[in-house]
Amino acid sequence: MLPEIDDATRALLQEVLKRFCKTIHCQNSALWLSSDDDLVPTLGFGPHAEHFIGNYSQPLGEGIISMVYASGQPFCENQIRSNPQHSSRLDEQLGIQTDAMITTPVSSQGEIIGVVTCVHTSKAGSDDTPCSFQAHDLNELEFAATLIGRVLASISI
Repeated sequence: MLPEIDDATRALLQEVLKRFCKTIHCQNSALWLSSDDDLVPTLGFGPHAEHFIGNYSQPLGEGIISMVYASGQPFCENQIRSNPQHSSRLDEQLGIQTDAMITTPVSSQGEIIGVVTCVHTSKAGSDDTPCSFQAHDLNELEFAATLIGRVLASISI
């Protein structure tokens, strides 16, 4: 069951995602919270966010974000399309390709409740040189995930 996030908390978390994206020069981020057998994109920032936030779910047994949720370990991949664990279902729905991804678990009150993702994308079929992430980008994402977890803890998730 997804928690109710009030408008003020939603705006605060949205701003955290937005500022984080600016810090690491990434256009896309999302907060995915666990709900029964899925991860559900609850908040997002970037050109694709409005097209999947609230109307998509990722099965917990599929994809890298589910692996990160289950393992509790952060992940960075700059050649995501060649990773067999990558699920392309959302890419296909949006008509894009994910080129690189960083993701880290979000904990609240000592329990993993979801993940935060940042992705570099391009138009499906593009041969452009993809953007990549660096180690310090993952460190920044872990910091953002800690902030998000503390905010969510304050509303008793």
